[in-house]
Amino acid sequence: MAMARFSADLDLCHRRRWPGKPVRLLSGLWLLLISRGLWLLLVHRLSHWWVSRWTGPMRGSWHLRLIGIPLSSLEWLVKVSTKSDILGRSDIEGGVCMPDQGCLIFGATKMGAGSVIGPRTTIGMSLADGGLPEIGRNVWIGADCVVYGSLTIGDGATLLPGTALTKSIPAGVVMQGNPARVALRDFDNAALREQPDLDADACVAAARGN
Repeated sequence: MAMARFSADLDLCHRRRWPGKPVRLLSGLWLLLISRGLWLLLVHRLSHWWVSRWTGPMRGSWHLRLIGIPLSSLEWLVKVSTKSDILGRSDIEGGVCMPDQGCLIFGATKMGAGSVIGPRTTIGMSLADGGLPEIGRNVWIGADCVVYGSLTIGDGATLLPGTALTKSIPAGVVMQGNPARVALRDFDNAALREQPDLDADACVAAARGN
């Protein structure tokens, strides 16, 4: 399960970097070597797999103990080198993209396939009630966003760079600003998710006819 999900992560990252080109052994290895976003996801998925085994029937087995030592060291190295952290119990579907630039704090309870997260983004707990966000599928979250609290981000929603979100939003909506406000409804963010060089603000402005 963990490696199947990571394979989907690699596929999405590959499409974003080299559109229209299939994943080959060399290109996949090269991408894994240079993409810090993939490092984060790989370590998280391995750690998630290890924890699920440790808390299950195989708890305490010698080979899980043996795997846990280098895995913990690898996890620490990736966190330090990327200046990022993912909540261990986050359930992240396969086929998502984390920022290569790092500086990500990710504490959502779950995130759906197709979602893309920008750098310098914080997603986590509300100090008021300890609630955590839940992110749907095909969500695009730009750089420098803050998302916190017990809220739900609907499928296909878009958070423009610099947005601070503290309440649930429906599918397909575009949010902007601090505090977040609705900038557009029924927006198709597929191009943003597949083409990392696009200007999100310009895309939304064009969709609004500005």
